[in-house]
Amino acid sequence: MKKMSILIGIFTVFLLNCFVLSAYSKKQNVYNLNGTSWELAQVSRKGKNVVIPKEAKITINFLENEINGFSGINNYSGDYTVKNNFTLSADVATTLMAGPENLMNIEQNFLDILQSFPKISYNASTLTLSNKKEVWTFKVLTLNKKLKNTSWKLLNMDGKDISKLISKNDNNITLSFNENGINGNSGINNYFGKYEIVNNNIKVSPLGSTEMAGPENLMKIEREFLKLLENSKKIKLSNQKTLVLTTDKGKTLIFEKIYQ
Repeated sequence: MKKMSILIGIFTVFLLNCFVLSAYSKKQNVYNLNGTSWELAQVSRKGKNVVIPKEAKITINFLENEINGFSGINNYSGDYTVKNNFTLSADVATTLMAGPENLMNIEQNFLDILQSFPKISYNASTLTLSNKKEVWTFKVLTLNKKLKNTSWKLLNMDGKDISKLISKNDNNITLSFNENGINGNSGINNYFGKYEIVNNNIKVSPLGSTEMAGPENLMKIEREFLKLLENSKKIKLSNQKTLVLTTDKGKTLIFEKIYQ
């Protein structure tokens, strides 16, 4: 009888541990989705691939309980939850731009499946949304792709608030990413150069710039900014709105996104 009680106790503890680990695993999976970005790669309907217009560029960004992205013509945003670790519940609103019929069609189809309580599955590189009619497959957006054709305004340089260093009449210090490299305004001059991003590491090649002169205080800020930019080793994008570059000595450049 005593042995039976011990066995029952061990079995009960085992079941409880399994339950806790399962719940923890589910929580971890949902958490890992936050902060990720995805771009549409394939749509399958009744086992056949659907043609995706090249201009569509449909994306999904997950930020805590917020979901947003580009739906083909318009930007969208809203709230989301993942129920039971495999059902996506999303409620979104969009801007109201019109466009070519093929883009409007795929946009509507995307918004339909997004809000149809689809099954969701994902790993480090692929995310799928599926219902009884379709399977939409997305590939993870690398940091390079996220930054492509974006522009940023400097807010803080090595702990110093830029708004207290330059006046409203002075040029904003900016950073833009494009196909061929980076460029921007460093306070007085325009600068340009090459960069490479691998994972969260960045390498900035020596920068070139115009050669305008200006007030000494602005030139000092400009020199410090360009030096920190060239020496940046780490890069981090937070909430799709804040970009942080960090040197090997821990000095930072903090930017906010410029929406055009």
